[in-house]
Amino acid sequence: MTTTAPPVQQARRAAAASAVGSLVEWYDFALYGAAAALVFNSYFFVDASPTTGLLASFATFAVGYFARPFGGVVFGHLGDKIGRKPVMIVTLGIMGVSTALIGLLPSYHTIGMAAPILLVLLRIVQGLGAGAEYAGAVVLSSEAAPRGHRGFYASWSGAGVWLGSALGLGTFQIVLWLTGDDFDKWGWRLPFLLSLVMLVISLYIRRRVTETESFEQAKTEETKIPLLELFRTAKGRLALSLGSNFMLSGFSYIPQVWALSYLTNDIGLAAMAGLGINAVVLVAGAAFMPLFGRLGDRFGRRRLFLFGSGFGIVWAFPMFALIDTRVPALIILALVVCFVGAVATCYAAQAAFLAEMFPPAMRYSGVAFAREVSGALLGGTTPLIATAMFAGFGHWWPIAVWMVVMATVAFVSVHLSARYRSDADQSSDDHFNHVIDRPSDAVPAGGIR
Repeated sequence: MTTTAPPVQQARRAAAASAVGSLVEWYDFALYGAAAALVFNSYFFVDASPTTGLLASFATFAVGYFARPFGGVVFGHLGDKIGRKPVMIVTLGIMGVSTALIGLLPSYHTIGMAAPILLVLLRIVQGLGAGAEYAGAVVLSSEAAPRGHRGFYASWSGAGVWLGSALGLGTFQIVLWLTGDDFDKWGWRLPFLLSLVMLVISLYIRRRVTETESFEQAKTEETKIPLLELFRTAKGRLALSLGSNFMLSGFSYIPQVWALSYLTNDIGLAAMAGLGINAVVLVAGAAFMPLFGRLGDRFGRRRLFLFGSGFGIVWAFPMFALIDTRVPALIILALVVCFVGAVATCYAAQAAFLAEMFPPAMRYSGVAFAREVSGALLGGTTPLIATAMFAGFGHWWPIAVWMVVMATVAFVSVHLSARYRSDADQSSDDHFNHVIDRPSDAVPAGGIR
């Protein structure tokens, strides 16, 4: 049973349940991203040239993101109607099982074209489950947090994202080391099958969480289809929330996913070294998430988000210049600074920021839609676009320009969000009105805050 002020224990349980779900989700996605960069092009697309095979592998990576908005719409609706907890248990199960099944797929040599078709189908199922997972995580942890601490507790979900990604890459690296020449034959399957173990542990933790007070109160509101109501009354909020995610669903995938293929195929690092650097970067980002969450509570989500996206604008070109030195220490520095200074700050700010953009009765649907539509447009396509750009221009500068564009979209969107909410409104739902897409509900007489 919830109370007016959720106890710290309940807040911690909700944050832990959210974090482990994000961990499983991004363990799964990190495995797929690493396998797409290193294995799938030769295992499922054997008749293609190396570049075409890599493009095909990243295309299957993108398919999961195209499925995410559909999962976000369906499960986001159910999360607003029947509860955060049951939906998050279902989405977690879908992701874990589909990931394990990928580890059981036969190769192209064994069953021909059926192999990549089955890979795509499982990737779609994986995307459907993941489509509402992170949205549910930030909604649950934000709503369960004590007043004034939303940023800190919601940031655990983001930390889970990168810890899961680092765990996926670390597991991939360990299995690569243990299996050696057999890695391409059967060793790559083991990390996918381990997803079942993580699934069982995560389901146990998640079952101990109770529904939030915000959801229990919102159940009394007559909102038949929350997303349609948001389109009717909150188009501005949806658009700016979607734009703010260009930083996380687009920009971050260059250093997080595409850089692995650049480091191994063009810089000349061994696959194990590339995976190790990527894992270090992700752990560094995760380590700063709670700190940035607290800073967001103290100084404001918007200010933190603006700083992170602004830093991303200025760091894209220096990052690549440092990578091109081929000095491992400078490569790590370039990627860690990018992740901590730009991506981690934005991720920590975004968790509570998005939850506070929508009223409780429509919150799950709004966050899921904003996250997953931008994810479909950018998250899965960014590595594909970067690969095509590098193949076409033979240099990284167009990719750096693309990063600057995505960071700029996020910066402008977060700046304009002051029309609908301000840092003075954070940690409270009192500023929502029945017609919520009204600039005056967040802007005082003196202008934009």
